[in-house]
Amino acid sequence: MTRSLFIAAVLFTSIARAGDWPGWRGPRGDGVSDDRNTPVRWSDAEGVRWKVATPGRGVGQPVVWGDRIFLTASDGPRHDQLLFYCLDRRDGRELWRRNFWGSAPTLRHEQKSSMATPTPVTDGRHVWALFGTGDLFCCDMDGNLVWCRSLAQEYGPFQNRFAMGSSPVLVGDLMILQCDHWGQSYLVGIDKRTGRNVWKTDRAEHISWSSPLVADVDGRKELIVCATFQVKGYDPLRGRELWSVQGLTRECIPTAVAGAGLILAVSGPKGETLAVRPGGRGDVTGSHVAWRAARNAPFVPSGVLVDGLYYLVEDTGIAACFEAATGKVVWQDRLGGAFTASPVVADGKLYFIDEAGNTSVLKAGREPETIARNRLQQPVFASPAVAHGDLFIRTDQHLFCIGAE
Repeated sequence: MTRSLFIAAVLFTSIARAGDWPGWRGPRGDGVSDDRNTPVRWSDAEGVRWKVATPGRGVGQPVVWGDRIFLTASDGPRHDQLLFYCLDRRDGRELWRRNFWGSAPTLRHEQKSSMATPTPVTDGRHVWALFGTGDLFCCDMDGNLVWCRSLAQEYGPFQNRFAMGSSPVLVGDLMILQCDHWGQSYLVGIDKRTGRNVWKTDRAEHISWSSPLVADVDGRKELIVCATFQVKGYDPLRGRELWSVQGLTRECIPTAVAGAGLILAVSGPKGETLAVRPGGRGDVTGSHVAWRAARNAPFVPSGVLVDGLYYLVEDTGIAACFEAATGKVVWQDRLGGAFTASPVVADGKLYFIDEAGNTSVLKAGREPETIARNRLQQPVFASPAVAHGDLFIRTDQHLFCIGAE
């Protein structure tokens, strides 16, 4: 396919079906589900539709399409044994598993990370998984390998202290990867069907674990990328940098969100929240920053934006709600515990899950109203997923399917 035809094909693509959770942060990449009647109360012995033991170690989100759940993990002394597997959403039984060997494992001994930190992504026909070893796999929905690549062999191993954390995103027939590390950083746009590069853009940024966001800006798609010291907008079809804003800190983990006419980006440690008006060209720090907030900025969890309100939780357990348009703090509430997982929103409810497995369910709105506090007595570092009315929580040892009462 020629470049021009490829770009045209990108513009005429379908989106995820209702109820599915096709990749990192759900159907729009913002942690928000349109599902209704999602669960409120549960425990180890109550409200659990099923739970299954998970092999190896992984902190990627569960990915759900129809009756299939896709997960990744890594195992072995060097975590170079890569596991890519599929479960039945209805009962948790394993449908298929593929075992691969990683080409360049770089794991540091850290409980929260592995070679399977990135979340897979699917379009309902194929599913793609990126591992911290630099290996990228495409399988069909039945687990048959379609193509694979070793980015580590092509461009060098991923070098950072927590292994690779960025998840792939889809823009039509294009899959985009953000590969920021101590070596040569880059963005790459790959033809999802063949695995071939459509474009590759080298970057000066380094040591980032953030995943890109695909945002609608004035009727077109823009790729929003957070990394060292700045947030940038790119043309996702060509990989061309459009604009940049200074103000992030050295190490970026959260993914930005977009809404209310703004892009909301946050970085840590001890970073700021930036509200950026999209558009413009070049360095627009002086003209396009709507507001900044120096408090309540998390290092790891991403935020969520619902009905003009922007919700964050710090790693230390303090949740906050901002007016997205103004940056005014609406409320703060101490949830307790330490947090790695990003919150999700469904049916007007905020789900905050701490590292001890405690979930605070809050009513979304201008008051910090707690509906329930639920506990699964296992560590949780992966962000949850919401699909077909159920909540999927990946603990250190199991995957839980939590159903509504």
